[in-house]
Amino acid sequence: MNLPHLVRERPAHALTLAADGSAGVSLVDGSADAELLWSVLVPLFEALIEPIRVRAAAPAKTIDDQRRLWCGIEERYRLFGIADDALEIFSFGGGWHRLERPGQQRARLRLLGALTAVNPLQLVARHRSLQLQALMAGFAKKAKTGTALARRVLTRALQPVVSGYFAGDWLAVLDYLQAPPHPDEEVITALPEPRLYVGMSAQAAGMAAEVGIPEDEIHAMLAAFLGGPTSLSPVEARVAALRDWWTAFDPVHAVQRPGMRSLWGLVDNELMAFGPDEHGFTQQLYRQLLPASVNEQVDRLWQSVTLQRHAKSIVSNPRPHQLMAETLGPALEFWHGVALTAWFVCEGPYSRAPLSGVADDYGRPLTALRAADCPISPDLFEELRIAELHLGPEEAIVKERRKLPVGTPIGSFTLTMSQSGGSRREGFERVRDIATRHRRAWADQYLDTYLQQRWRTALEDVARFHHRFVAAKGRPPTLIQFAQFATAAANQWTGGDLGDLYTAIGEPAPAQQERPARLLPGDGCDFARRVYTALAGIAVDNDLRMNQLEEAQRQWQLTRLAVESLRYLQLYEALGQPPTPKQFVSARLAWPWPGGEAEGWPLFQRTLADLTNTSPPASEPAAETAEGTPGPPESTKHVLAKGANAPLQTESVAVRLITTGAPIDVSAVLLTSHGKVRSDHDLVFNNHPHHDGVRTSSDTVTADLSHVPDDVHTVAVIASIDLEAQPAAVFDHHCRWRTETTQPSVTTLSFEPAPFTSGETVSIVVEIYRHASGWKVHAVGQGYDTGLAGLATDYGINVEP
Repeated sequence: MNLPHLVRERPAHALTLAADGSAGVSLVDGSADAELLWSVLVPLFEALIEPIRVRAAAPAKTIDDQRRLWCGIEERYRLFGIADDALEIFSFGGGWHRLERPGQQRARLRLLGALTAVNPLQLVARHRSLQLQALMAGFAKKAKTGTALARRVLTRALQPVVSGYFAGDWLAVLDYLQAPPHPDEEVITALPEPRLYVGMSAQAAGMAAEVGIPEDEIHAMLAAFLGGPTSLSPVEARVAALRDWWTAFDPVHAVQRPGMRSLWGLVDNELMAFGPDEHGFTQQLYRQLLPASVNEQVDRLWQSVTLQRHAKSIVSNPRPHQLMAETLGPALEFWHGVALTAWFVCEGPYSRAPLSGVADDYGRPLTALRAADCPISPDLFEELRIAELHLGPEEAIVKERRKLPVGTPIGSFTLTMSQSGGSRREGFERVRDIATRHRRAWADQYLDTYLQQRWRTALEDVARFHHRFVAAKGRPPTLIQFAQFATAAANQWTGGDLGDLYTAIGEPAPAQQERPARLLPGDGCDFARRVYTALAGIAVDNDLRMNQLEEAQRQWQLTRLAVESLRYLQLYEALGQPPTPKQFVSARLAWPWPGGEAEGWPLFQRTLADLTNTSPPASEPAAETAEGTPGPPESTKHVLAKGANAPLQTESVAVRLITTGAPIDVSAVLLTSHGKVRSDHDLVFNNHPHHDGVRTSSDTVTADLSHVPDDVHTVAVIASIDLEAQPAAVFDHHCRWRTETTQPSVTTLSFEPAPFTSGETVSIVVEIYRHASGWKVHAVGQGYDTGLAGLATDYGINVEP
């Protein structure tokens, strides 16, 4: 829905920003706004901006498919009463592919102008009419021998229609259609209220007295019902652990004083670093400051999870303290955040918000706490505002001070040099005590209520989803279907065990999950650090960041791979075998080796196999690479294997594409060391044929390497089938390409990949990249079955057909 705004405000990046900002809509809480958005507004906006969306995606595979698609769009626009010429340039055969990027942006703006010219009430009324016509057509299709059952009529597309225009009431739909209910129709006017089986152990004594049997027998029966060693449910065990954790967490903040290190790292979050930090972050600080018994309890209760896409198994959780913090939720986010803000405002070096801005900076958790009827007193914010006014003046924090003796003809003196970073202000203890007093008052009044609200809301939401599923489908969900809406609650409150969650909501589990052997050897952060070291990671200090930017970037990429190794092990456990690159989605990561992913992926897998004492996965022999220093030219053509590299001279280089089977466009993308474009101008193609030393012609990309800017690390050569000319074509054994890379002083380098087999229409041909003080060419041959949109995702460009 934000796409029209972005088209006007950020025309060059509107589609990418809209995709990045997309979000799902949760209807569990029955929010009227969410219902309106999902059932009425989203379908309306999707219909109106469909021409823009279709032109931003890869085209339909055949000409007939494209014609049918655009005929449908044109008919909907006619029925909306939108001007006939609004779609002229968008429609099939209208010349969209001949427009340069600015022309496409202007076409989108003209379309929005045509839409705004239509009376909005007329537009909404006609859309409602179209939606109701679709509902009637769907009903008639299924009602050939009488009234159809609701579950046979209500497809995914028609469910919003019934929700938006009939409040989800099937009887109201039948009344509108003047049709009697089907004799077998079970119209549910109200879902069952959730009934939770949590907290029964506390009632054991009363139950024993009521039925006249020993309390121990009641506990034994509850343990059998819950499937655990005690009568304490998994949820109760975690609630008790959260209370214990809070009891240990509070005094750590209460005794914080100047001269100590900051408490950034006391609560585990997504941040993971392996080098020195100059801003006060300490990895796993909770291991040092919280009691061992508290940490061990967290490690044990949150040590396993279910992966939503692989719900048949319960796997290791490498970050139990992070999951515990998510379980504790907005109360922890707020109170820990306030304490850190107080520290960084007073003790420096920097704070993202002043004390007077705490209410705004933590607006999201504050809203959640008010919704839970556990609000923060407004007096806290007023006291913090006043305390900030009485803090001492800012004092520069001196990191380093050196004295240098200086001699001159007229005498000697000492030159003092100091390096400062950030500032501090006197008065932390007063601010700390304000936060501590309010935190303890809030905990005394609300903590028990808050914890109960946390688990009860999570479990009741799951129960309601379960009831909705049964009502809609006429049967309970499978384990995999249940996992789609129950995984988050299971991970937080039952250790990822969906069976325990079924028990808690009083429903039978359709299947048992497996518990594969744990591959993670010990603590997840420690393991990731070992992976980082094994991949040749080094500590990144300020000197490296300032003076060796490319190496610092490479180390950041190794850090990302080390963190992602934890997800790799989870997938390994769930699948029962090492994940493939596709299962791991390796293409979304940067692989900081000369051979890219082709070189890095096998090394990554071998490293993890060594660290987990597992067998390395079977793989194809690595392609040989032509390494070495540039030398004199050879007299014969040199053939590159896929994944191979060869040196180039720093002079002009031409990559020529020789093709068979279909018309193919050649283009080039200029990439930074991050693997992303600097701007849209870094795409060099037929409508933008030269940029920063790189030029394209009909079948050749030429790069003058001596004139390529220093911030360009790689020039990727791209081949894409002209789908306007031959819509059904794909790269296969009929449609193939090969390249010849030539320079004046170097032999011709030839590369031809094996035929593609997965419907690819776009391919990265070769990459010309910086290496040491020179350049190399890398034979890539990677295809995309997602068309130019898939390439755009990797390179950060907005490619449109």
